[in-house]
Amino acid sequence: MKTRELVVVEPGRIELQEADLDEDLAPHEILVETEHSIVSAGTEGAGFTGLVRQMPFGDAGRYPRGTGYGNLGRVLAAGSPDLGCAPGDRVLTFARHASHAKADAGRFALPVPDGPPGEHLVFARMAGVSISALRSSSVQPGDAVLVIGMGLVGNLAAQLFRLAGADVAVADLSGLRLQRARQCGVERVIHPPGEDLVETVREWTGGEGARVTVEAIGVSEVIAQAVDCTARHGEVILLGSPRARASFDVTPMLLRIHLEAIRMIGALEWRWPQHPTERTRDLDSNYRQLADWIAGGRLRVEPLLTHLVPPAECQRMYDGLAHRREEYLGVVFDWGT
Repeated sequence: MKTRELVVVEPGRIELQEADLDEDLAPHEILVETEHSIVSAGTEGAGFTGLVRQMPFGDAGRYPRGTGYGNLGRVLAAGSPDLGCAPGDRVLTFARHASHAKADAGRFALPVPDGPPGEHLVFARMAGVSISALRSSSVQPGDAVLVIGMGLVGNLAAQLFRLAGADVAVADLSGLRLQRARQCGVERVIHPPGEDLVETVREWTGGEGARVTVEAIGVSEVIAQAVDCTARHGEVILLGSPRARASFDVTPMLLRIHLEAIRMIGALEWRWPQHPTERTRDLDSNYRQLADWIAGGRLRVEPLLTHLVPPAECQRMYDGLAHRREEYLGVVFDWGT
């Protein structure tokens, strides 16, 4: 069958292309007709801009390259009857940006209700990245939590910490992103161009620093700043993936971690198990909870959707996410248009 898919042809150029899709399915696969797909500005942006070439492993810098990993669609066919979803089901998967795609249901395919708007429900995919910060922390109700970076992942992480009962503050350089954070219920915002981040956090916490600081950008220098914002015996959660090379003196950061017994914790989503154990949640239970919260309005995503567009507008969208942070935040492609 024919499919339309987004392909990053070279750094800075993305196209909607037609391709052939083999309909033969392995036992763990499903064939999905896409309804909506969401752009992960950090991970996909690194592939779009070429930043991925700075990462020190694998063939991540190879072009052309497909993109996308947040897909909401309808199951057309299943490779076997025991995958937890069947033809006709509406499912959230890790499939790419394409009108029709194969998804690895053995890894993840979550049936979701038909009622909620797809352009909202697909945000559960980005919240699945965010919830790993909450799950990785030892946060308790009333703890002071600072989230640095109000892209989709950071905003949703801040909302999740609020749902857990934490006292949350957020920081970003973008006025738009701080405005959208307020619209999502986060009242304490810090705008570093006009405020000293570390001093503001210390004033807020009575001089102690945040109990948990989440770095949701993936910038090495900002990670060092996050450590300065963190209290003794506190935690720094690395939610963003550091990609760009950095040259600065890391000794003050490491010394503070050592002297103040601060823990630095990696919170990569892919390290969560596929299946639950007695001590940990799994991907399915995380996403089921998130989809329910979005459908019920407890996790707010409407203010995060700045662009709902047909996939033919992909070049403008990726350019905007990369270079126009005051206008672009949440981009969802509508494959039915």
